[in-house]
Amino acid sequence: MSQKIEITNNWNIQRVFNELENGNIKIPRFQRGYVWERSKIVKLLNSIYKEHPIGSFFIWEADAKYSNFCREIKELGFQQKPEANKFLFIIDGQQRITSLYVSLMGKKLGDVDYASICFNLDRKCFQIPKLKTEPNNIPAWKIFNQSELSNIIEEYVSKDPITGLQYMKIMNECKRILDNYPISIIKTLNAELDEAVTVFENINQGGKRLTLFDLVHASVWTSDFDLRDLIQEFNDESAIKLFGKLQPETFTQSLSLNATGNCQQTNQLSLTTSMCQNVWTRTLECIRLSIDLVKGYGAQKIDILPYESLLPILQYYFFKSGKNYMENAHKQLINDWFWTTIFSRRYSSASLTKMKEDADWITRIIDNQNEERRFAITITYNELRRINMKNKSAVKDGVLCILAANNPVDFNNGQSVKLDNTNASRSNAKENHHFFPYSRYKDFGITQDDVNSLLNFAFISKSLNLAISNKRPSEYLSYYANNSNQLQEWLKTHFIQLDAYNAAIHNNFEDFVEARGKQILERINMLCKVKSDTLPTIDEYEESDTSNDVENDFIQA
Repeated sequence: MSQKIEITNNWNIQRVFNELENGNIKIPRFQRGYVWERSKIVKLLNSIYKEHPIGSFFIWEADAKYSNFCREIKELGFQQKPEANKFLFIIDGQQRITSLYVSLMGKKLGDVDYASICFNLDRKCFQIPKLKTEPNNIPAWKIFNQSELSNIIEEYVSKDPITGLQYMKIMNECKRILDNYPISIIKTLNAELDEAVTVFENINQGGKRLTLFDLVHASVWTSDFDLRDLIQEFNDESAIKLFGKLQPETFTQSLSLNATGNCQQTNQLSLTTSMCQNVWTRTLECIRLSIDLVKGYGAQKIDILPYESLLPILQYYFFKSGKNYMENAHKQLINDWFWTTIFSRRYSSASLTKMKEDADWITRIIDNQNEERRFAITITYNELRRINMKNKSAVKDGVLCILAANNPVDFNNGQSVKLDNTNASRSNAKENHHFFPYSRYKDFGITQDDVNSLLNFAFISKSLNLAISNKRPSEYLSYYANNSNQLQEWLKTHFIQLDAYNAAIHNNFEDFVEARGKQILERINMLCKVKSDTLPTIDEYEESDTSNDVENDFIQA
């Protein structure tokens, strides 16, 4: 079995610089800023001078096929091709390496002159001079350069032999430390990109980890196809802004599905520029179609779509069929898959593998193999009762989709509630209200966990929740009942039937949430085609859920 990793501590700073200049060590495109600000570089140099550890450098030894991964720093003039047919990509430590290079080689990048970093002979530390006339500040790059250092020492000794000899010792000691400071290199051998990243993640427990999108973006980048910029352009479209910004992974998953039929990590990393360009325009069209489709399921905005991973699968249907609409024969199949995927929490783990399975199913139904694809669910009233509005939960978002798809109206005037981002605000914004107000929970004999239950929320407009404020249900419902005989019809759009209404008008919280919860559960079971004889009892299943205080009531849209 071949060796996978090599750790060496016999490199020094000059060896690293030589590898950079010869084009052997490369910066991958997914690395963004490649040089630190000068103050941070000074701290790094002082750590080296004090002979403190500065951490290992992680390098991935890659084949020539990854040549398009290279990010060249033209201002530094490094060779573009390596001496051997191998690339040494800096996966962790590139900012430290390039920062040392520009400071110890006296480089200027853009408007920043790194040659201004000096070593002060009196303080015995690296610094950025506050005054140009400050004495005994020696540019760091001149200490690192033996020829320049010799000239400076000669100048100091000739002016004042005694003091000059003292400064000479300080400069030579600094030079000795810079020359001999050991650099620890961790190198992966015979590894493909996904394996190298896994190794890196295992050893790098601090700092920002690379994302799969970063790697895909790097591997497909060209000057006329920048995936990051193209995604930003899509997200900036006015119609998309109303729905909400899509994550970059949604695009790479969609591109991989459309180009290869698979969106698992290896397939995404195998994408090339030409593969992406060939399907890019149609992929965007299909993503737009998938957004329109989930809006029909109630996900009027991205925040309440339980899994964004649903979008790549739905767009794959349109891409694979080549049509901009869904065949009647497929509508119920897709509906069943959509709702049971959500309420079975199917994508809560191993989502890429499951997405591949679902994409294969999409291919089969496009080929007229109209097989059902449903997943078992075990949602109970007690689970719904315990779900807190601030906690992340696919079930919570699924219920919000159901509430939104029921076309809720304000119960003071029967006007439809807008649910996109034109008027929508977060569920914990201060102007929102619970059906039973949070500020009055003690009056109802309930806890903070109770009042923050999912079953105590509904979609209403900003104007209505401002009008309701912290009034008890008995107050505002009586007022609206006296002003309209349609109140109970309007409340039905929020899954508040007569029994729930009667409980609310008497400020009976427990009866209200139970009546409403059972009705919502009935809708879930209907959408997921759960047979009545398989339904769990109310007390059969409970889910522990850490609740957080929410200072609001209805979800304002």
